[in-house]
Amino acid sequence: MFETVTLDIATIDFPSEGELKTVQAAELARLIEVGVTSLAALLGKPTGQVRTQLGKAAGIKDFARADIDDLREAAQTLRLRLNEPSVRTPARLPRMQRPTGMGQLPVPRTVKQAAIAMSCGLCADPIKAGEIIGRTRNPKNERLHKTMGWLCQHCLYERREKPRRRDVLLRVFHHLFANNAVDLNAYECAVLSIWLLEDPHVAGTASWQRDPLTATIVRLQTSQQEEKATTWIAFPTARTIIHVLRECAVTPAPADAELLDAITQHLHEWDTNPQGIEHRRYGRGPGFHAQVLQATDRPSVLSERGGPFDLHHAPPPATEKEAEDA
Repeated sequence: MFETVTLDIATIDFPSEGELKTVQAAELARLIEVGVTSLAALLGKPTGQVRTQLGKAAGIKDFARADIDDLREAAQTLRLRLNEPSVRTPARLPRMQRPTGMGQLPVPRTVKQAAIAMSCGLCADPIKAGEIIGRTRNPKNERLHKTMGWLCQHCLYERREKPRRRDVLLRVFHHLFANNAVDLNAYECAVLSIWLLEDPHVAGTASWQRDPLTATIVRLQTSQQEEKATTWIAFPTARTIIHVLRECAVTPAPADAELLDAITQHLHEWDTNPQGIEHRRYGRGPGFHAQVLQATDRPSVLSERGGPFDLHHAPPPATEKEAEDA
């Protein structure tokens, strides 16, 4: 709660950074209103002007339509203004160079500097206060796809032009989450084919023996050589790829290993439904997957973020096509 505000005090007792990370949307909205009123009194400015300035600083055009990620960033921005008035962010952001062609991603809805240290809403990488973050526009089909939280600079601009292994894993996971085949561009195909062939004994893994990936690797390599913008990987083949990568003898980087473990865990939970989620209520598609993910007794970076997320075609394919069997 706030103390009574007078014009001669330097700070106001606003909830701490840690406390704000756990506050839910309705309480965040209330805190923002109280904070805006307090700051307006402190500065001797109209509340409407202070609210508008806060919206610009937090990347919010309409507070009534703001989601919990927007509200939390606004509250953290307000906390700094109230309790740490010496902290200021530069007025102008650096100009960002957006990739073109098959590595391009949609223009973000908003871009700003992070008010506090946080983690990316997609890849979970740490973000320092002051680093570039942004929000994507709401997905076209909000019944199927969920809106992502604040993303790091890499996930906003570079994840399709300079994909890391975990970018490819995330793309596969969210397509499987949505019950879709997986589409990869040539850059992503290169990353995946190199990874699959890193272990010279990959063909000896149990998953490969059940569903050989020889033809799939040829397709990935051909797509790389021909610089194809879209290569479709069938749903069951994408699942096999995940299991093969996890069974390979070559140990991946810690972040990749953690993500592989999480994806494998959640695929198994979708198959076995250990929490007994009702199929008749949620079906067997994304709605069911989301409920199982939410009910897991082993939370992961994936379950904490939810989904499925629309990770976008860019540029979109000329026509929608069915996935080809690999």
